[in-house]
Parts: sequence; C-alpha cells; structure tokens
Amino acid sequence: MTIKVEPDTTVAVGIFPVSPTNQSQISLMKNPIHRAGRMPLLLALQLAGHFGIGQLSAQPAATQPVASAASSLKFRPQTTGMASVRVTGGSRGFRPPTTGAETVRVTGGSRGTDIATITLDVLAPDDIGLTTQEQPSLFWYQSQPADAKFELTLLQEKQIKPLVQVKVDRASKAGFQRLKLSEHGVKLSPGVEYQWVVALVTDPENRSTDLVASGVIKRVEPATDVKQKISQAAPASLPSIYADAGIWYDAIATLSDQIEAQPENKTLRETRADLLQQVGLKAAAQAEAAK
Repeated sequence: MTIKVEPDTTVAVGIFPVSPTNQSQISLMKNPIHRAGRMPLLLALQLAGHFGIGQLSAQPAATQPVASAASSLKFRPQTTGMASVRVTGGSRGFRPPTTGAETVRVTGGSRGTDIATITLDVLAPDDIGLTTQEQPSLFWYQSQPADAKFELTLLQEKQIKPLVQVKVDRASKAGFQRLKLSEHGVKLSPGVEYQWVVALVTDPENRSTDLVASGVIKRVEPATDVKQKISQAAPASLPSIYADAGIWYDAIATLSDQIEAQPENKTLRETRADLLQQVGLKAAAQAEAAK
C-alpha cells in the first residue's frame, strides 16, 4: 500500500478487525443545510485531491474489557426536523426521489469488473446521525478487498475545504473500519451538520464508476436525564443508553469499543449485528452475525 501525506493535512484512519466522488453520485443533505444552499461537494473534493493521502494503521482497543452488552438494545432515532440522508451508491449514482418521500438512500454496486459484488456502507442511520462527542469516530463496512483506490472525506456545511480527506492506493482492507477524529485534531461544533463520504475509485478518469456511501453527523447536547444516565452507567450499559436516546454514533462507538476489548465475545457481536439490522444495514449485520 502506498501512502502519501501533504504537510497541511492531518489524516489517519484506524482500522480494527471487526472492520469523493463526483456530484452526480451523491445527493447532499436536504434539512437543514439545504435551506442555505447545497454544500459544494464536487468543488470540495476537487480541492481535496491536492491535500494528500491518509494513513491506514491498526489501533489498540479503546476501553477496558467489560462483561457483556445489553441483549435488548433498541435504537430510537430522533426524527424531528431531520431528512433521510445516508446514501449507498454505485455506478449509476444517486437519483433523487420523485414522490416527495424523504428517504434518499440508494443501494447499488459498481460496474467495474473487480468490485461488482462489493458492498460499501457507512455505519449510519437513514436520518442525520447524532453524537454528543466533540471528536467522535466514523465507521464503515467494506465486504471484501478491492483492487481500487479508497477515499474518505469529511465536509462541514458551507465550507469548501474538507476537515479530513484520505486517499489510499488500494482498498485491500475488508470488514468493519474506523476513523477517529481525535487522531486528526478535528472537533465538531454543536448544532453543525457534517457530511462524510467513503468511495472506492475504480477509474480515476471516470468517477461515475465509483462505489460510494455517504452519511451525515451532527453533534448535540444530550438531555438532562440522558446525561445523568450516562454519568451513572457501567460501560456495558452505555450502548443501550445512547441507542435509546437516538444518539447513533455514540451507541455504535461504545459498543465497538467493547468488541475491540473482547473480540471473541459472541454476545457483543450479536448485539452489534442487531443494531445494524435495525437501521437497514443488512450486509454489515449479516457479516457480523456470521462471525
């Protein structure tokens, strides 16, 4: 794997063993960013191409081992004022719905011969995913290695320059993968929406063949009762508390931390598979359940 880093860019992706593209492929967020105009994703990605290539490296477990996770974890999304924004796409790109429905997620595959059967998904809900963390983690799933370049970009609304932009010469890592914003010095501002995009680039001269997935993350202040629950909870209970409060990114992160600490714990993996299934990430859920 060939890795390059430009001086102005702080980019690094941590991958743990559980595991942009042209404008025609991704529909940018509808609410509330779209009230201020579409984020100039294509321009941002064109500029991002000059920022450098990220580094992929293994990361140690983030938390101390815990006994188990709750078996009845339920994700209850906060849907008020939110539009469905997660996109999984392929060579045909995103096509906005014509019926007025809010769901914009598209599932597809690339026509490239080497990655025609690969699934690439961001681990995010259909709606805007929430976090309470200033420096959360982003997770995605790639079903198998690909003979293609990999790109990850994090964009802030109304900003052209990406906060994080990663390029890797060959997407040889499969499974569940993780980017920790704390390793980049990137901090999310409360109430601001950020779009993040992962892509397998089969033909740099024809980006319409990219395999693409995209999600949106927003930092929020938890309700008082949720804060109290978090402060008093044992580590094993945190995923359930966050999921019940609709705080997706913190739920998946705390659960994944436990899996990193106990990779052989079948209960934890089954819990994460169920969580992924609840938001329609079927391929990722099946891969986790099969371990």
